[in-house]
Amino acid sequence: MDMKKILPALLIALLCALSGCAVNAPASSPSVSPPASYPEPETPASSSPLLDLHDHYDLPESVEILDSFPERTEPPYTDRAMAQLKELFAHAMAGEWEQACQMASSNPEAFDRFEGVKISDFQIRKVEILDAYDTTLVSFDLTVEESQDALFEPGTTPWVAKLTVSGKDWAEYILPESRVRIPCHLAQLESAELFCHTLASYLPQLRGDDFTPYLKLSDETEMYYMVDPACCALARANLPEVPYTPETKSPEAFYRDVEKVFGVDLWGLDLSQYSSYLDCQMIIPVAKGGKWVYAAVAYTSRDSDTQTVTLNLYADTICWSVASTLRYTLTQNEDGSYRLLSVEELYSSGHPWEMGSV
Repeated sequence: MDMKKILPALLIALLCALSGCAVNAPASSPSVSPPASYPEPETPASSSPLLDLHDHYDLPESVEILDSFPERTEPPYTDRAMAQLKELFAHAMAGEWEQACQMASSNPEAFDRFEGVKISDFQIRKVEILDAYDTTLVSFDLTVEESQDALFEPGTTPWVAKLTVSGKDWAEYILPESRVRIPCHLAQLESAELFCHTLASYLPQLRGDDFTPYLKLSDETEMYYMVDPACCALARANLPEVPYTPETKSPEAFYRDVEKVFGVDLWGLDLSQYSSYLDCQMIIPVAKGGKWVYAAVAYTSRDSDTQTVTLNLYADTICWSVASTLRYTLTQNEDGSYRLLSVEELYSSGHPWEMGSV
């Protein structure tokens, strides 16, 4: 048998077997294989089911929930703050004011005055999630059985909490609806109010109408701790803007600004050894990060010559315990900058002010 003739035929048969064709099929009628079977394409499913906030917060369906992000699949950023709000009032209803205080103040005695307050019910009515940061307004009814404190009125009254995402500052305020005051460090303030809040935050010791004892310090360490806060206060004093140059930020420029804003003569001080002057030949605040006292504007008045700003300063972060009330009186210089005339303390509880920083 001629192998040269047989081998091609065997190869053709093998190839046909592998491709599914019939070996004996006539060339004019090729065998067609059935189409391959493929799975039906899957309809893409949602990555996660939508979040049911009623179920998530364990709230009855009667609670109104307004969400700026209705397609939410993950808990809001203020999720932890909502849990803390519930925990705060669980402690309050149990009369555990020390534990409640720990959630809003570094001062262990800030809530002592509430010890006689008896709360029997806390019912959320509405939850409104406002923005991309999930800032949340929680409206609720609070039922107080007994109270001698003006904050907690006996009976059932409407309250509101503004929840945020920042750790220590998990709520801007938690107050009766009729008493809401926005904390200064989170509010849009008039320039005079912002100046006074900066004074309270950086120069809290100022009192009276002569500020020389607070600013004209001979001790080098005290001077260091005065110059930087004074520069921060001057930055809010509505002084004309100037470029950052060795001339506009010189010790001499600092002396002029302090005299203009505070009425204090510092020209005898040698600030050439001040740290920021040594670093960059300019008197500017050392970059230590911002700080603030928790406060709210209680009252602002203005006449032709002077403006008065009254601040409530708190011993906690949620505006429950007023530590001090300060009244700042100021006028404006010809260039528009502020001249501080006096600082008067109208009230003091004896508690330290709660401070924040970044």
